[in-house]
Amino acid sequence: MIPQIKISHYIYGLTLLFLLSLPLYAESDFVVAVMPDGLSGSALLHVGILIFMFAYLSSSWNILGGFAGQLSLGHAAFFGIGAYTSSLIYVHTGVSPWIGMIAGAVIAAIVGYGLGFISFKYGLKGPFFALVTIAFAEILRLLFLYFDFTGGPLGLLIPLSSEYTFWEYQFLEKEPYYFIALGLMVFGIIICAIVSSSKFGYYLRAIRESEEAAEALGIHSMHNKMHAVALSAAMTALGGTFYAQYTQYIVPDDVIKIALSIEIILFAVIGGSGLVMGPIIGTFLLVPIGEMSRIVFEGGGAGASLVALINEEIPSGEKFIRYLEYLSSGGGGGLAILLYGVILILVCLALPRGVLPAFHKIGMKREGSS
Repeated sequence: MIPQIKISHYIYGLTLLFLLSLPLYAESDFVVAVMPDGLSGSALLHVGILIFMFAYLSSSWNILGGFAGQLSLGHAAFFGIGAYTSSLIYVHTGVSPWIGMIAGAVIAAIVGYGLGFISFKYGLKGPFFALVTIAFAEILRLLFLYFDFTGGPLGLLIPLSSEYTFWEYQFLEKEPYYFIALGLMVFGIIICAIVSSSKFGYYLRAIRESEEAAEALGIHSMHNKMHAVALSAAMTALGGTFYAQYTQYIVPDDVIKIALSIEIILFAVIGGSGLVMGPIIGTFLLVPIGEMSRIVFEGGGAGASLVALINEEIPSGEKFIRYLEYLSSGGGGGLAILLYGVILILVCLALPRGVLPAFHKIGMKREGSS
């Protein structure tokens, strides 16, 4: 078992070094040659930023949904709280988004405590707790759409600073955002590792396996679940602030939507929920696949008419090549989503417990056979 742990540490360390050095060769001739059109240079860094951000968000959800086993389908609400809190403070007072980020995390933690208290006080668990989180996220989205101070349905545009500095959280290039997102992901891994190996983490896993048995052993399930909600909410809010500063524009229908919550959960489930590196593995697998399929199938212009191509009297081989050109020029936009869905279904069928548990199982079998 010890050699396997050391090997995994080496792999993670080398991966981190690779990611730290990626901006140095993102625009190199080799990367431009091997990557699909539109996926090199700043576009490649953008994909890296998306990977790190979603890996961090999925790790944040993992504390509540993976360790504690409490299914939250409304984590986008905490993401939106972080995005809007820091943005509104910056727009109306000029206070640095870094301070607004902390304020957003505190507010999200307080809201998480309140949501946890209301839910767990009345014994809501499983699908009922999931419904509460969905309702909360939807109510918050509608409130942000209604009030004028949030920008309403038009959204909130973050004004550009006259000085692009670290303190203003605004940069001309993507590299600073890349390293900040990477730092967030590493921060999320560290927090999850600390929680996983702490008494609090053992309490959460005991509650996940059997709340009644945990209560019989003297574990206060309600308090520990509330702590898990608050910690997970605060961490998610930090990611919301980063997203707001990276895009410079937020709207409720983008930052507080159920689809975002599902996407965050999906990465953890595919990688292996309840494991420290599970959400990271899931994100590194799915986000590049989704982005590359989108670029390959939707990355060009309008494309030719598919009906005209089918009816054209040309050899089948040439027609197939023309069809591939049609896809790569932007035709058949829904095919990218279809391919993404097929990949997800195959992964779920082949590895129902997630990718990382399957790797662990293979490692244990090899160790047993040796």
